[in-house]
Amino acid sequence: MVPSNKMRIMYKSNLNFERFNKYFCDLQRKGFIIKVNSDGSSTCLYKTTERGRTLLEVLKKAQELFSSEDVCSV
Repeated sequence: MVPSNKMRIMYKSNLNFERFNKYFCDLQRKGFIIKVNSDGSSTCLYKTTERGRTLLEVLKKAQELFSSEDVCSV
């Protein structure tokens, strides 16, 4: 994945600033995203770790399971 700045990640997440910061800090603390060198720029860039990519795969599979068209008859 291509490194992105924090503002871009927030806009893509569709979360408000307060909620985004809470989740972002949690993801960073737990090793799902890391800060990477920004090549001398003052902008900090972040990217998904291998652990973060694994989490994304699991969440995509869970979303597929929940969005299946099967209707439960009662």
